[in-house]
Amino acid sequence: MSDYFPLKAQTRYEYKFTSTEFEGAAKVFIDILEVKKKGAKTVAQARMIFELRDSHTTAYTITRDAKWLTTADGVIIGGRREFPLPAKEGSKWDEYPDASEVVSLSDKVSIKAGKFAKCMKIVTMLAGGDSGKSVRYYAPGVGYILEEYNGEDKTCELELLAVTKVPEEKKKTRK
Repeated sequence: MSDYFPLKAQTRYEYKFTSTEFEGAAKVFIDILEVKKKGAKTVAQARMIFELRDSHTTAYTITRDAKWLTTADGVIIGGRREFPLPAKEGSKWDEYPDASEVVSLSDKVSIKAGKFAKCMKIVTMLAGGDSGKSVRYYAPGVGYILEEYNGEDKTCELELLAVTKVPEEKKKTRK
């Protein structure tokens, strides 16, 4: 079975983020810092660093249990149920006021970070479609690679640029 959101400690995801809410392109880093398993539940401590003119850092958790992969925060919207587990085509769920569906597990996506096959595509109708829609892609063994969000209030795109290791914190030297 494909893992569309691998939780590996010390993994950094680098994204390019553009939005009608600001000018230019922001860089967003999502760092998976540590991963703990408790029975059927896996909880990852994550950090999101948003860099535009200045830098903002937010800490949050990503949880995977028998039924869901859930993020407590995110770049475009706050936390959400990313997708049900196991991932399968036709799965539908509602998170008021939005309705989501896994529409494909076989999409091909070509972005800066590379070409990805067998991607899971999720379409979310915002407020049931009244406020627009969001389409997001997860690549097997890689994770969240692309989201195109077209809402009433904003239009944005998040695209994966690279997956690397979390850089080591620079040790502060005492003089």
